[in-house]
Amino acid sequence: MINRLSAFILSVALLLTCSITNASEQSFVIKPFDAVYDMYRQGDKLGSGKRSLKALGNNQFSLSLDSDIEWLIFSDERKEVSRFSYTQGKIIPSFYLYRREGTGKDKELDIMFNLDHSLIIKPKHEESPDKWQDGWLDEMSLHMQIQADLIDGKTRFEYTVIGNSGKLKDYEFEVIGHELISTGLGRFNATKVARVYPKGKFYAQHAWFIPELNHTLARLWRMKKGVEQYDLVISSYQEAQAK
Repeated sequence: MINRLSAFILSVALLLTCSITNASEQSFVIKPFDAVYDMYRQGDKLGSGKRSLKALGNNQFSLSLDSDIEWLIFSDERKEVSRFSYTQGKIIPSFYLYRREGTGKDKELDIMFNLDHSLIIKPKHEESPDKWQDGWLDEMSLHMQIQADLIDGKTRFEYTVIGNSGKLKDYEFEVIGHELISTGLGRFNATKVARVYPKGKFYAQHAWFIPELNHTLARLWRMKKGVEQYDLVISSYQEAQAK
C-alpha cells in the first residue's frame, strides 16, 4: 500500500513538474514575416502599409514599416526601420530610422544605440538624451517588446521610448480583454490592448494582437478628441524564411 501511495505521489509530482516546465516554455520566438495592412479613416480607405520582420543573423533582426496614404489633398509616405537583438525576454535596439514625406514638412531621424550606451541622434533635439539606458526602445522595437510581453503573460506594460522627434516618451499599456475582429485574413479572437493616457487627455488608442500569428499586430485604431484618426487593419500575412 505504501509503495502504491509513493508511486502515486511521484506521478503527481512529475505531472506538476511537466506542467510547470511547459508553461515556462511559452517564451517569445521571433518569427520573420511580411504583412500588409489597409488604413481607413471614418470608413474611407486611405492607403496601405507593409510591415516586414527579417532575421539578419547572429541574433540580429530588423522590423520595417513602409506606408503610403492619400486622403483628399493630403498625402503621407513613411518609412521606419528598427534593428535590434533579443536576449532573455528583452528587445535591445541598435538602430532606428524614420523618414516622412508628403503634405506639410518632411521629416527624418536616425538613432544609434551604441554598445557603450552612448546615443547618437540626427538631427538632435535640444531635449534629446546623450545616453540610453537598458530597457529603452524606439518606436518600432516597441512593437516587438509588446509581443514578447504578451506571450510572457503580462497584462500591464510600461516603456520608455525615444520617439521619432528624438525626445523621450513614457508609454503605458494594459490588456483590456479579448475580442473577435474581422480582417482581410478572416476572423480572429484577438488580444485587445489599450494605451493608458494621463487624465485630461482626450485620446484613445487600441491595438489587437493575434495569438495564432505569434501575437502579431492585427489592428491599430486611434481617436483624438472624439475624432477617429486612423484604423489600420491587417489584410495579408506570410511567414518568411529565417536565415
